[in-house]
Amino acid sequence: EAALGVIYSGAVLRDSFSMSHGVWSLCLLLRSMHVMGAGVRVECHFMSLCKQCQIHTAAFFDQVAHAGSEVSDADAGVLSELDFSIDYYGTFGPDGTCESAAAGTEHGPDQCMTDRYHLCAQHLAGGIATGAASKWLPYVHCMFMNSDMLKCGNNGHCGSRAEFKNALSIVAPMCAELTGMDKRPLQECAEGQLGHELQVASYNRTKATASMSFAPVFVNGRCLQDADHFWRKVPDQLRWGKTVL
Repeated sequence: EAALGVIYSGAVLRDSFSMSHGVWSLCLLLRSMHVMGAGVRVECHFMSLCKQCQIHTAAFFDQVAHAGSEVSDADAGVLSELDFSIDYYGTFGPDGTCESAAAGTEHGPDQCMTDRYHLCAQHLAGGIATGAASKWLPYVHCMFMNSDMLKCGNNGHCGSRAEFKNALSIVAPMCAELTGMDKRPLQECAEGQLGHELQVASYNRTKATASMSFAPVFVNGRCLQDADHFWRKVPDQLRWGKTVL
């Protein structure tokens, strides 16, 4: 896998802090920073068909967006304090398409399309505006949680483009319906020029972190080295999220 990243701007949260204070301390910190007028910028650098990214998204969704409890993200109130986005790793071939560059890679050209669906959802639902993630993150989370279907049960990708397109035709509309997003604009964006432009901009943003360690986590631009070591040692996906916090 290419390098992955989670970038937190707003406060330096060390591993010892997270393990001793947990999610609720983060929630209080975010709220206090918001009151003081300090913007809280959270950025993740992922791959849309990556298994580890699926796990990290589950951790973020449960431990951060829902504050580690069985409440809605609206009731948890964390996303309303964040300027949050997810960007993706990728490159373009000589013809200017991601698909040509992705041929022969682990997740193949299929990931180019799922990247665009994720990015279009963010764009159509308000982008990085404070609180906008409450509208698009449930859709992106749904897509990540169904990435095994989008890979046709394989670790890499479907055996053929026809199989992938069939899986996508089921998963993408289902996630849109379940999370209250309009499937038609999503599809038009992902399959059109706007989706390509969003993809170019996103890939450009992740170039700066592509050479860093696996799943690097940044707080105010600082890499939290302990988070990667902890993630590799612990099978519990949610404890990774607590470690980041």
